[in-house]
Amino acid sequence: MGIENKEDRRVRKTKKALREGLIELLNEKSIQNITIRELTDKVDIHRSTFYANFTDVYELYGHVEDSILQEISDIISADNNFEPNIFFRDLLEYINSNRQISRLFFGGNTSAAFFERLTGLLKNACIDCWCKEYSISSISEEMDYYVQFCLSGWLGAIGLWVARDFAYQMEALVNILSDMDASIGKVFGKTFS
Repeated sequence: MGIENKEDRRVRKTKKALREGLIELLNEKSIQNITIRELTDKVDIHRSTFYANFTDVYELYGHVEDSILQEISDIISADNNFEPNIFFRDLLEYINSNRQISRLFFGGNTSAAFFERLTGLLKNACIDCWCKEYSISSISEEMDYYVQFCLSGWLGAIGLWVARDFAYQMEALVNILSDMDASIGKVFGKTFS
């Protein structure tokens, strides 16, 4: 059992190194121009170690996307009551703690597929929360447009913060995002009261 734990730890360490190396390279060039040799040289592992974990850089990139979405899902799950100030603070702290990754995935240069998955994750969390809050089983098509508008605003504001290199005070942005949430909450409240 001790050997399995060491192997698991080594695999996690290797995947983390590859993830960080890929992110560094993606900040310099497009994924199409990144070679396995360049990546493995950067993180100082053997090419065979790379191939033991991934088939190519695109699979590794998919792993990075999946990891980010899982970490955001964990943030959502940690806040069972969806307190906007707590959620947005936790989300922005995550983004701020992972600046290099955040510049790629929240700074406006993300893939459409990742953005769609991220939006879907946040949208489902919002709908679940608002359905619980207003004791409804689903939202109307009209409310779906409000939710989409709200999500676009949140992600746009976060993208601007990242694009401006995190210069705006994080707590002030938490307040802005919470105010956006409160505004859509008023719309929902009027609709279901």
